[in-house]
Parts: sequence; structure tokens; C-alpha cells
Amino acid sequence: MPNAESEELSFFTDSKVDTMWSPWSSIFLSIACLAVLLTNYRIHSFSPIIPSKVINRNVALTSRFSMSKDIKEIKTEHAPSPVGPYSQALLVGTTLYCSGSIALDPKTGDFVGAGDIQAETRQVLKNMGAILEAAGASPKNVVRCTIFLADLGDFGKMNEVYAEFFKDNAALPTRTCVQAGALPKGALVEIDCIAEL
Repeated sequence: MPNAESEELSFFTDSKVDTMWSPWSSIFLSIACLAVLLTNYRIHSFSPIIPSKVINRNVALTSRFSMSKDIKEIKTEHAPSPVGPYSQALLVGTTLYCSGSIALDPKTGDFVGAGDIQAETRQVLKNMGAILEAAGASPKNVVRCTIFLADLGDFGKMNEVYAEFFKDNAALPTRTCVQAGALPKGALVEIDCIAEL
């Protein structure tokens, strides 16, 4: 009667196990190990895998592409001067990004409107119009506006003035309007925009 030791020995000398560890298995295992080594080598050192001329060419193309659009700051004395580290607007290629504006008089720096949402909105849009003009654009070029209100209950009155400002647009700008927790200087409204020249 076979003992436990002989049964264990017969298991490891079974013909099925011998078949599993055939010469082909060794070849496949070697290929898998080689693939792992090559992958690790590629991650840590690109140069031996990719010729340096190809790398340099790609870097040059990337740099040329990233610098293909000039960034130009737009300034005008007919809109409030920035009171922090930002620009009134930036022209990137043919796209104009205008900072948010509140109802400040650009000549005096005084706040306009005294709590009248429509008076504030008119001044905000007047400031926006001055920046657009300084960039060679107009309300017709505006493609996007974001409106911040201290109170969404003022939406209707603000919207009347807003609609008048964009009345000549063939297509009205896309828009988002939200209620802000607080706006600078206790303003009731702030508006920024993006225009395409």
C-alpha cells in the first residue's frame, strides 16, 4: 500500500505536470520576462529607445505650437483700472477674455448706482463695452457672459438692461447667471465676458 510520501512523489512526476513544463513554456516565460524588462527600460530611459533626433524634433514642434498664439494685454482708461494682480482683458490669438467688472466710474473710481440694479448694470456694461472697443471689438463679438448677482431677485431688472446691450447681436452670447455670496464693494452685479474677434 503506497504511503503518503510515495503519493507526493508520484504527484510531482505525473506526466501531466511534465507536459505543462515543456520547452515551449520556458520560451514563453523568457519572452514575458524580456517584455517586462523592456517596459521598465522605456519608462526610465527614453533616449536609447527613441532616437534623440526624433525627441528634439518633437520638442521643437511642441514649443512652436505653444507659442503660435501671442498673448496681448488690453488696457483702456475708459474702464476701471485693475485693483489687484489681473488684467482688464487678454487677447489670446483671436479670443478676448475680459475680467469681471462692477459699477465703478473709470474717471473717478466712485461706485455708480447707489443700490439701483439697473444703474449698476448699465455702468458694468459700459465698462465692458470700453474694453471691447479697446480690443477692436463690440458687443456683437461677445460669445460668452457670466453674471454674478448679489440677489437673484434682481434678475428681471438686470436682464432688461442686459438685453438692450446685446440687441444688435445676430446670435446672443451664451450665458450663466448665479447668485454670489458677496461681491466687491457691496456691488449688486458683476459681469465678465469672452469675445471672438
